[in-house]
Amino acid sequence: MITLQELLVKSDKHFFRIAGAILKNENPFPLVIPSDKKVKDTGFNQLQLAIVPLYNHSKEAKGKGYTVIWKTKNIQGSPQKIPDKIFFESLEDYLFFTKREKVFLKIKETFKLITDSFPNNSQWVAEQPAFLLTYAGIMSDLLKVVRYFFDHSPPHPFYLRELPIALHTKFIEQNTKPLKKMLDNILPSYKINITEKDFSGRYQIKRNNIYTQVRVLDEVLKSTLGYHEVALTIDDAALLPWKPDKVFIIENGACFRSFPKIKNSVAIFGEGFKSRVNKHIPWLANCELYCWFDMDAAGFEMLNMTRNYYHHAMSFLMDETTYNEFSSFSVHSKYRKIELPHLHPYEQKMYAFLQKENRRLEQEHITNRYVQEQLMAKCISLSE
Repeated sequence: MITLQELLVKSDKHFFRIAGAILKNENPFPLVIPSDKKVKDTGFNQLQLAIVPLYNHSKEAKGKGYTVIWKTKNIQGSPQKIPDKIFFESLEDYLFFTKREKVFLKIKETFKLITDSFPNNSQWVAEQPAFLLTYAGIMSDLLKVVRYFFDHSPPHPFYLRELPIALHTKFIEQNTKPLKKMLDNILPSYKINITEKDFSGRYQIKRNNIYTQVRVLDEVLKSTLGYHEVALTIDDAALLPWKPDKVFIIENGACFRSFPKIKNSVAIFGEGFKSRVNKHIPWLANCELYCWFDMDAAGFEMLNMTRNYYHHAMSFLMDETTYNEFSSFSVHSKYRKIELPHLHPYEQKMYAFLQKENRRLEQEHITNRYVQEQLMAKCISLSE
């Protein structure tokens, strides 16, 4: 026998579906709520405790709310009325019982706010009642941002906090999630760089320069930079007029700084490089390129990403032999399932092992002596 509280829970689960239907000018009523809970083993007194509240809160008793169609059933030898069907005849009845009147009004007002500003977008907005409710309180400000991007063509010559919109400076960066949803649905496609996930990149806002550290591993190349180590923007690094034989992209800062000297070679600190690995750098495309990352999900994902743009890239110290040598330093790690099509078979094997065993080995645990031995094993000449 369904109770009043169970009826409320079941009814409330339909709220966002009903709200969306109304916004799309559809009629979801009458709405039937399943109430065929078995009463076979329910005692007469227990049944009365359930039925009385059901009647007292019904439309029959209150004038609004759910309607009950009753049927008679013999319970312990006595005839007893029990619900045969429970349903809501109208939106008004439904909102009255679920106490969702104010919430629905807020959704409706937010829907109108958006569609008044952008009339051609009623369809997708109507399908997002939960979104409308969540961001109702700031929708006016969100629309100010959307309006700016709608009215102005990219690229935008401003940093995020410089955009000439009458809002506090942190508003956009604090609300990129709802803004992304709105901009992706409202802006014409040519104003969106769909290959970018970063907010500024996606909507072509001026971005801070990304710097990457480059360390010369051979004195011969020092004359090109004038220094043993520099931090350059990715764009400037691409213009360097040199042709190193070998380049090592190294994830960990300590490993980058202590990496051995190698003839006609340079090292790149991977932390600054990985966010713009898709930037074409001519001298990376024409060298022996080695990637030394942690043996974990992020490391192999970065290797896969690098190979997407530099197919000749090779992994360094990301193999089974190295893991076994330093496995005592490995730690527990959780992995997400993701396909990495650019890994070589032995790398796929290592990646699968780490996933299965939930292990990760950070490169900083690998000794300098071992690094040198492996370089020499590859016939890579160390510099004085």
